[in-house]
Amino acid sequence: MHYQQPPQTYIGQVKLRVADLAQSVAYYTKVIGLHIIEEEQGKVTLGTGNKILLYLEEGQNLQSMPERHAGLYHFALLLPTRADLADVVKFYMLNRVPFGASDHGVSEAIYLNDPDGNGIEIYADKPDKGWKWIDGEIQMTTDPLDGDSLLKEASKEEWNGLPDGTVMGHIHLYMRHLGEATAFYNDVLGFQTVVSSYPGALFVSTGNYHHHIGLNTWHGANAPSVNSDEAGMEWFTIVFPDEEKLQAAIKRAESVGSPIKQEMNSYTLKDPVGSKVRLTVHGHN
Repeated sequence: MHYQQPPQTYIGQVKLRVADLAQSVAYYTKVIGLHIIEEEQGKVTLGTGNKILLYLEEGQNLQSMPERHAGLYHFALLLPTRADLADVVKFYMLNRVPFGASDHGVSEAIYLNDPDGNGIEIYADKPDKGWKWIDGEIQMTTDPLDGDSLLKEASKEEWNGLPDGTVMGHIHLYMRHLGEATAFYNDVLGFQTVVSSYPGALFVSTGNYHHHIGLNTWHGANAPSVNSDEAGMEWFTIVFPDEEKLQAAIKRAESVGSPIKQEMNSYTLKDPVGSKVRLTVHGHN
């Protein structure tokens, strides 16, 4: 899990606008396996242990997001071990929870959609010593998950949700153009491209992780942004390892004319499709 802590820049939390808070909380606790950390009128904070991973806020009369939208494709919860993923898969199979599954060469993953249509990935990384690099590009695949092999690692105990140590591993976004996506996430925020050969997609990271952010154009160049009166992602957080790297990113954003809103422990700006990105420093998120 050292790719989701300093000295890397990594993804912290996600906030979602939801149409029905009670329904969403039930889904994220009973199906995804997060637990409630804080709760107030119209808002719930979820995570594992004391670590906040997800904020939910109920909107009034929210519309459904466009099916082919720009913005969130999925956020991805990274589990500490392969056995933890096996426990999730076993629970889903026993309870007939529908999910997709893939072996990406660097990780094994399952995929779901929440009641508002937001994508969720739950995954476990393979040991990084086995990741393959060719000409500076990490080799990722989309192969069938070997469920039989995975389930051999499942516990005999009853599943009690995602374990402590679960983190926000990465986020994957629908963009309109990859050029403007890299201009923002690489040139301004400081990520580096590690996969550029995947059709219609780029994967960027720090510290040679397989990706902290996925960027794709699979919804096309005219995909509409998700509006504030529609269910969907409100913002996500990028966590810098120190104040110096954060301020360097802020200066680069200012130099290209990005509007920036400063708050107590963070700065908020918008990416090229209008997704709000909160920038903060490790320890303040």
